[in-house]
This record gives sequence, C-alpha cells and structure tokens, in this order.
Amino acid sequence: MSNDSSHSPAHTTMIAACSAAIASLVPVALFQCGAIDHLPDPPFSLFASDRITSSKAAHPLGVPDSLLGLASYGATLALVLRAPKSRLAHTALGGKLLLDGSMATVNTVKQFAEFKRACSWCMLTAAATVVMVTAGRKYLR
Repeated sequence: MSNDSSHSPAHTTMIAACSAAIASLVPVALFQCGAIDHLPDPPFSLFASDRITSSKAAHPLGVPDSLLGLASYGATLALVLRAPKSRLAHTALGGKLLLDGSMATVNTVKQFAEFKRACSWCMLTAAATVVMVTAGRKYLR
C-alpha cells in the first residue's frame, strides 16, 4: 500500500464525508440521550426528527441508534485513515463501505415507509454516506 493515495482527492473526500456523517449524528445522540429537548428541522412538513428519533424503532435493543452510528462511522473513519498503509484495512474498508451504504439506504427507506416522514439529521448522514461510498468506490473491488 502506498502513501500517495492518502493525499488523493478521493481519500480527502472520504475523510470529510465520514466526519460529516459523524457530525450529523451528534445532535441526534444528544437528543436521544436527553441532553437536548428538541432537534430542529427545516420548515417543511417532510421532516419529523423528534418523532422518528424518539421512536422504539430508533432504539434497537434499547440503545439509541445514534450511538451505534457514531461507533460505526468512527470505525469507518479509522479504516479510511489506515487503508492507504495497510492491505488489511484496505480490504476491510471495502466491506465497511458496503455495510454503511446498505444501512443508510435501509434506514432512509424505513423512515419513509414507517413514518411517511424523514429525520433531517439522518438524511444528512445518508447523504454524507453516499459521498463517502462514491469517493471510496476503488475499495469496493
């Protein structure tokens, strides 16, 4: 593995997109853990972040899904940072990107199917994931 890919635009984009996904999950975690009382949404009826993130569906096994997401994207970021220097991390990142992309898709579809609305913060996470997976497509081989 060469160091050169750690300075590529795609690698930088992956770092930024993964960091954006993490950043968009922090307010959700604060809300789900009771540190804040409300998640602000854009002024469109499409969004219902409070309702969706406080639902039973957003607490698998009684754990806020935002905390699971923060742990997951933290692991992805670690792989992104390590992949240019480690064949194992390079290989693992491909699988992790597929998992992240799949989970973001499932969660997005689930919100619209179950609630007929979306969590705006979760949509930011999903959009960042699309950018991350697209930038990391070379790891998907």
